[in-house]
Amino acid sequence: MIISTALLPVAAVSGWFAAKRSLVKSEIKSAARELRSDYFRGINYLLNEQPDEAIEVFIRVLEVDSETVETHLALGNLYRRRGEVDRAIRIHQNLIARTTLSPDERSEALLELGQDYMSAGLLDRAESLYKELIEIQAYTTQALRQVIDIYEQEKDWDKALSSVESLERVTGEWCGQLMAHYYCEKASLAHAKGDIKGALDHIRAALRADVNCVRASLLEGDVRLHIGDAKSALSAYKRVENQDPAYLGEIVERVGQCLNNEQECAEYADYLSIIIDRFNVGNAVLALSNIIEDTAGSDAAIDFLIARLGKVPSTAGLDRLLALELSGNGGNNDSRTTSIKEVTRKLLVREPDYRCEHCGFTARSLYWKCPACKYWNTAKPSEGIN
Repeated sequence: MIISTALLPVAAVSGWFAAKRSLVKSEIKSAARELRSDYFRGINYLLNEQPDEAIEVFIRVLEVDSETVETHLALGNLYRRRGEVDRAIRIHQNLIARTTLSPDERSEALLELGQDYMSAGLLDRAESLYKELIEIQAYTTQALRQVIDIYEQEKDWDKALSSVESLERVTGEWCGQLMAHYYCEKASLAHAKGDIKGALDHIRAALRADVNCVRASLLEGDVRLHIGDAKSALSAYKRVENQDPAYLGEIVERVGQCLNNEQECAEYADYLSIIIDRFNVGNAVLALSNIIEDTAGSDAAIDFLIARLGKVPSTAGLDRLLALELSGNGGNNDSRTTSIKEVTRKLLVREPDYRCEHCGFTARSLYWKCPACKYWNTAKPSEGIN
């Protein structure tokens, strides 16, 4: 009996703990049921196309349980992809306001909110968030790429250059080609303002960043030709052959402007023959056919084109051949030849002059940055005689 009496307090305490444990379990189960109920309610709102009500539910759940951060990040991303940027911003702003977020979670929410602002065109707000991420060294590479995109859109080439240099240090990737284009942008602006020295300085910086920058060589040639230095312009244009022969068609007319007197005509024809034989430059074939017509007559030009087209057929070459036939033809086939030439003319209108090697975008003008995929230096002249 004494033992039983002594055990009474122990039994009482044990009973209290058991009751307390049972109560806690009951509360946890109740909270879990409520949490599941809220999520199902939120999902039901989404299915019934009531996104505002769904957001209210999900935000309330976040206030109850911060472990749902990933779910809210995913929900915000979903809204952004659907083009509902305002709702994505609301969710991500609410996440950032939570004091219970870990540093990693907050950084991820900052990155997502920055992308929301980018989608909404709020570049200044996005820039401030990305700068914060760069400062705390979180998602640094992604943040740098985004601020570079912002500076490109704002045409702030100095800030873009500084950010690309930082990106190069962080990733170890060579970014010379991109920096060269930024210097070329600065050179074009300087040239437009009549600042020849500034333009040439930026062009030299571009070539230091990327010795194979075709754009820099074309710009230098244009600037020097503009100030009457045809010899230096010619040297700049001829660098393209070693930088990227795909762009040789861009210099054909320019070289002709450098070698435009009667004494230099033979030199121009020789240069055209060289790049035709080595690289089959379409524009050069057409230009040389014009020189041959002027110096030796239309029959010689026709013979030249027939020989070239036998090796590399092209619509533009055929169009030029038909034009020569018509110019020297007084016979009975004028109507038929004219009809054929009209067909080739329509075909030429449909053929693009440039194509992006990354996304396939086509254009009549040369874009150093593709308007479709936003990649630099991917647009190349179409093959054949353009």
